Amino acid sequence: MAQESGGSTPTAADIIQFVDRDLDLFEAINDGTESHLEGSESLPPVEPLTKAWDVAYVRFSVPDLDLYERWVEDFGLKIVHRDEDSIYSRGIGGDGFCHVAHKGPAKFLGFAMMMSKEEDLHILSENIAGCTEVHDIPGIEGEISGGKRVSFIDPVCNLLIEAVHGREIDPLPPSRERIEYNYGDKIHYKRPANKLQDTSGNREVDGSNTVHPGPPDVLKIGHVVLTIPVGPHHQMMSFMMETFGLLPSDSVYFESPKSAEGHSINPQMFDSLQKAGPSPLYHGTFAEGEATFACFFRCDRGEVPTDHHTFFILSLMDQRQAPEGQGINPQLSHASFEVSNLDDVWRGHMQLKTKAEYLDERYEIAWGVGRHVLGSHIYDYWHDPYGHVHEHMSDGDRMTRSFGQRIHKISGMGPNGHNQWGPTVADSGIRNLDGPAAASFYEDLDKETQQSLVNRDLANVQDLVRRIRNSS
Repeated sequence: MAQESGGSTPTAADIIQFVDRDLDLFEAINDGTESHLEGSESLPPVEPLTKAWDVAYVRFSVPDLDLYERWVEDFGLKIVHRDEDSIYSRGIGGDGFCHVAHKGPAKFLGFAMMMSKEEDLHILSENIAGCTEVHDIPGIEGEISGGKRVSFIDPVCNLLIEAVHGREIDPLPPSRERIEYNYGDKIHYKRPANKLQDTSGNREVDGSNTVHPGPPDVLKIGHVVLTIPVGPHHQMMSFMMETFGLLPSDSVYFESPKSAEGHSINPQMFDSLQKAGPSPLYHGTFAEGEATFACFFRCDRGEVPTDHHTFFILSLMDQRQAPEGQGINPQLSHASFEVSNLDDVWRGHMQLKTKAEYLDERYEIAWGVGRHVLGSHIYDYWHDPYGHVHEHMSDGDRMTRSFGQRIHKISGMGPNGHNQWGPTVADSGIRNLDGPAAASFYEDLDKETQQSLVNRDLANVQDLVRRIRNSS
């Protein structure tokens, strides 16, 4: 390549190489095989206990709250409470806090689902083993947003799962004026003439543009993604469908052992999936020998539109995510938070990049910026100081129950990780999927922290989990 050999201008041959490479990526996407099964009759025949309305929040345990407070603020969350034991943060919208960090060993603790009816909490309490009784949310959590709650430890991943109802919180004003885009033709000009675009609020500061724009405004939590060893990943799919009524939106399967060539996926995945038994998703729509890899799930709001996915489960074969003396443990792949537009996704990217490069904060890019195919949203993924991946996302698809579900061959995803645009696997890898041990700085953490991060055993946080749950 001309630029790599010292030249400043690409040659015609270079440009042809670029074009050929891009065509390979996009043709792989366009040629991908998909089955679109429309309507409710195409969905799994599940009679769920309840139907969740959305995801509410995620919980973490971290050793250094001062370090983590800087991360939370740089990411764009608004801290609503901080003491020596915890940090509670929110978006400018939503129904309450959406992110919690407790002081303790480094670990992802779990997540909460938002329920539309208090009756759903009673159903869970009466039907899920080890579930608490329905109770008012106590202490600072109740002071922030009120509401009622139940909790239990899930039987597959050993995560703390909570269900909440009736939380309320006043919206916050955005820190910047909402952007008005011009779309390149006079009919679709949105911004008035003579109004200068200032996407960052730093266009004219002392006559210069030298002030960093700062973090974006997080609107709310978007979705939670778990990566789970083959076999248990099917069990967790069933559990979430049967417990919270989640519906499959898009799923991906391996049609042959070679079908993952060009992807950052272990080729042994096919054989493992074949041994995992039938998928709980398709009830007869798959041919024999086809193996399910991952599925995006949405909430069932009937014909009220909902996000393309609130929950995503994929298969895990990364040996780095195995504690000493154990097999691979389930991991948080990432927690996603919605921002308003592409400018805010890039603002978040530059805020975290700047802090990492110039102030030596322990933040690391995992993948981005790009736009997905499945779900369509613009994304940017970063490892927090303990390796847990957080995503800024914007402009995702929305759908209703009648959309049904789509089923995709993994060979049709293309070597770009099934993106519309963004960094390729070769450019950056895809390190947002497998868990905290995928962060390059994981090896620099002390041994105790490493083992706590990848171990789903709650023994070292049992007192903390007990305090969270002991509220009835």
